[in-house]
Amino acid sequence: MSVFSNYLRPYIEKGLLQDVDQTKPSNVYTQLSIAYNQGSVGVINTTRLFVPYYEEQDPDEFDYDLLYEIWSHKELQELIRWFNFKVLPNFENISYQTIQVRERIFISKLNKLVDDGIISKETGIKLHLNLVDTLERECFDYINEDLPF
Repeated sequence: MSVFSNYLRPYIEKGLLQDVDQTKPSNVYTQLSIAYNQGSVGVINTTRLFVPYYEEQDPDEFDYDLLYEIWSHKELQELIRWFNFKVLPNFENISYQTIQVRERIFISKLNKLVDDGIISKETGIKLHLNLVDTLERECFDYINEDLPF
């Protein structure tokens, strides 16, 4: 399952997007792209790559403190929007190498926020690790979704 599985459920329920097999990441990313192209600002503002939430996850394991840190710092919100804009609308059309380059640029900018004292080192580390782990999982699942094993 993608970190974005069921993320667009409100759009589907209102008839703005079609209901697709959410277990296939390609379907999920196609729907994200459609939602973005229809003007959904939620796609660019989402924190799902940085504070991952999976439907089967225990709600007590969700990192509300990290989410609070994100929404408390305008510079961090802008950085997350930049990364989401560069990756999410075209995820299915960009190469793994391009995603990694954009990830490195994000991490460099994140380190600058830590160095400038805008966010704590702990917050920077959590965001870095979550992004790398989530992107690795998303890319792996996307590439291998049609394998029979």
